[in-house]
Amino acid sequence: MKETIREAVARTGAPVACVYLFGSRARGCPREGSDVDVAVLLQPDQSRPAGLLGPLQRIRGALERALERDVDLVDIRDAPPDLVHRILRDGILVMDEAPELRAAFEVAARNAYFDVLPYIREYRRGRVA
Repeated sequence: MKETIREAVARTGAPVACVYLFGSRARGCPREGSDVDVAVLLQPDQSRPAGLLGPLQRIRGALERALERDVDLVDIRDAPPDLVHRILRDGILVMDEAPELRAAFEVAARNAYFDVLPYIREYRRGRVA
């Protein structure tokens, strides 16, 4: 599956920095018929579409055709800190076109997560009004 994802994303020509497979398929416990969870980090200033189909739409379409199943595609820059943390912790890096950009993003994302972690814990305990 990792090679299929790499090839499908590469064929789109989208300005991808890196791609992660996450969720049940990354953990090795997908249910029959479950979708494929993929997170992408695009090169800076590329997240918003310039034309009719932006890079995220092209990537999702290419992945769904190649994998023959639904794909839940996440722009990792727009994801909440707790989801980004789970992607980085449990996900599988399947494509890394810009290692320095990816590393800088991962450091910043982990810092952001640990900044909000006390609030996440309070929320989960039901103490946030």
